[in-house]
Amino acid sequence: MQQRCFLGSLAFGPVASRTTTYLSDTGFVDTVAHIPYPPYLSACPDMDRELDITISGAGLTQTFGQMTVNLEPDVATSCDVKNYTADIALHTGLRTYDPGRGWWQDPALSDCVPLFAGGASAWRTGDTQGTLTLSGPAALSRSLPLKTYAGTGGVEGGTTLTGKARPKLRGYAYNITPVCVDSVNQIYQISDAPVQIVNVSGTPIPNITVMEGGVPGAWSSSSTAGSWSYGGMVSDITTADPAAGHYVVETGQRGTFFRLGGTPVYTITASATGLFPDGTHVSRLHDLVHQALVQDIGILAASIASDWADPFDAAAGKAVASDAGAYWDGSSSYTGADMVTALLQGTLRKLTYDRDGTLRLIGITPTFLTLVPNLWGKLAVRPEEVIEIRQTDLPSELALPLTCGRCTYARNYTVLTGSNVSPSAISATISTERSAVTVGTDSPTLEVVSPPDVLTAFQTAAAAQVVADVINRLWTYPDRRLFYVTVPFARISDYRIGSEMMLFANVDGLRDGVGGLVVGESYRGSSPDEITFTVLV
Repeated sequence: MQQRCFLGSLAFGPVASRTTTYLSDTGFVDTVAHIPYPPYLSACPDMDRELDITISGAGLTQTFGQMTVNLEPDVATSCDVKNYTADIALHTGLRTYDPGRGWWQDPALSDCVPLFAGGASAWRTGDTQGTLTLSGPAALSRSLPLKTYAGTGGVEGGTTLTGKARPKLRGYAYNITPVCVDSVNQIYQISDAPVQIVNVSGTPIPNITVMEGGVPGAWSSSSTAGSWSYGGMVSDITTADPAAGHYVVETGQRGTFFRLGGTPVYTITASATGLFPDGTHVSRLHDLVHQALVQDIGILAASIASDWADPFDAAAGKAVASDAGAYWDGSSSYTGADMVTALLQGTLRKLTYDRDGTLRLIGITPTFLTLVPNLWGKLAVRPEEVIEIRQTDLPSELALPLTCGRCTYARNYTVLTGSNVSPSAISATISTERSAVTVGTDSPTLEVVSPPDVLTAFQTAAAAQVVADVINRLWTYPDRRLFYVTVPFARISDYRIGSEMMLFANVDGLRDGVGGLVVGESYRGSSPDEITFTVLV
């Protein structure tokens, strides 16, 4: 005879005086670490975790949960997270009844499985119980500690820039608007970190192209009329004196700047390839996200899945094109989640986190469509295991079959029109925000439903084509369905968000088994023996 138990820890406050509270539902003792878990939990927490499967949606798992605790002595003080988002880790295990002793034997902590790891906030109390709101990892929801301008002049900007965030360039971005930190000396900043250095005919040159009114400069000593020529790298941009019609570049630990030898007539923009603060250069999307998590957002490398990779590589059986980049101009603050979304939005890659808090990149790919029905396979949910199943609506964006697959690339960060465009501008793309790849479908629906036009971080048509093909295969057909599937809680360890499932159920289309993708999970304290998975089939 066994009984499910729940236990966890809640930690919050400044690092120097961090408070950790241990709690469980009926009492638990970690006999190895000699830590008691008092019976403060009233029940298993209520939890909903959903992946946004839309094309235009956020690139992260959305989490909504609530944990209720009994107001034993000192509990209110221990759980009052005040102005902090606490870190919470919950586990579940099975107690075994010992008839000889007449009690329930706790499992070893090492035998308990992770249930949830993330953030806890908004402590609210009643007469006998209090509640905490549960959410995703706290590090992703906090505003990033961005480098700012002191407003003291030079590379610290004038007084109008005091306290404003410096720009951030990661990977390649086209036609960005740099921050003018010194309008008198025409000094501009394009990133708070270095840029890539390339070798041109044996000479190291920063990968920056300065443009005026849409006219790109040259890396040689001569350039076309109305453009700026590269004049070399300098160690201190504030003391440099570039020749007329030239620009010089400083790139290093304090960021990347360029200075013009003259006053421009039209809008100054630039295209460049940014590095990360430690000088790391990566170009593929999944590598950019990994480095951003560690170096910009401050996620511990140990919290990221050891098998971190582009899920589209596994789906294709080879490395696919995914060169990308993004630019943040510093005009407003942003969180880690905002930064991840800017990189992943529209790419069908999603950042999720396992129940132990491990961050993982998953893909909305059609590989689950090729699963071969096997009633006794590891991935199978059999009809007798299904406690309840019901179909739910697809997101409104995907409610009707799309008529094609589309993905954008080569985002133009500064749209130039009218008097901002030089008569010598050589590219029409400066007046549009994007380029799009479209894949037609053999059997378009009667009603024309176009995919959302989402600006992605992709830089090449090849990278966009991979996603357009997947959208075409997944969402141009009328047979996609979304189900809530309730099964015994014991199956929690068999699936996680991003897992494939072979679903058998007494529902039309499911009786012979169909492959599905787990895109959400839900459990309730009122039904501790059940878990509900959201499955896309």
